Amino acid sequence: MRIRSRSWLPLRAFVVAVAACLSAAIGIADAEIIERRPVAKEVADAILLEGQASDLAAKGRVAEAEPLYRQSLATIEQSLPNDPILAGSLNNVGNFYIAQRRYREAAELLERALTIYVSAYGDNHTLTAKVINNLANAYLSDRKYDKAEALYERGLAATETLLGPGHYAVAMSLDWLAQANFYQQRYAEAEEELRRGITVAEKSTGPDSQLVVRLLDHLMSVVAAQGRAQEAAAIKEHAQAIIAKTSKP
Repeated sequence: MRIRSRSWLPLRAFVVAVAACLSAAIGIADAEIIERRPVAKEVADAILLEGQASDLAAKGRVAEAEPLYRQSLATIEQSLPNDPILAGSLNNVGNFYIAQRRYREAAELLERALTIYVSAYGDNHTLTAKVINNLANAYLSDRKYDKAEALYERGLAATETLLGPGHYAVAMSLDWLAQANFYQQRYAEAEEELRRGITVAEKSTGPDSQLVVRLLDHLMSVVAAQGRAQEAAAIKEHAQAIIAKTSKP
């Protein structure tokens, strides 16, 4: 990993790399909801079609995946409007659009998914928390930092309620929130969030984890942006020491 001295991670790279990790930490698979109750055959077929689309997208066959996503979503929406199963599909297609940098389309779908989940479960539910963070990612990538910040704060509160304040997912949420503040040049707030995130990460994942390194990398950028070059260099040295210590020969 290369330590950066002047800028944060590129937006898209950051979102794609971290989104799956936090979703796994705070959210059960949407399919688990489906398994708990019977669905009509056309819905089951649509869910299988969505799975095929996901496999194609994972292989980079985006042009083939999108029509399958659309077909599956249309079927589920017709059969189960305002249902959590529909929200799961809206979330999945929204994430597909994020990966294609189609952030506004992603946000539209994720907003609908969030409305359904909040209505069904409230804010403090794993599926709701997952979609809150996904929608925030879409806004962040679209450079709508104020909207992203509000959602990250909401997601952080839900994650702390669901998993406890010492869980590593809280450190990841703090990292996201700090990024939204960083891009709004609110460096003091970003620094406070990152320092808190580092404390949580060191206790939950160990002082030499990759999560700690990433948080240190981001803290270095925030400190450097405030003109504290010597302190930023010390943070960089700390991160590099962890990398050297944990890297294989």
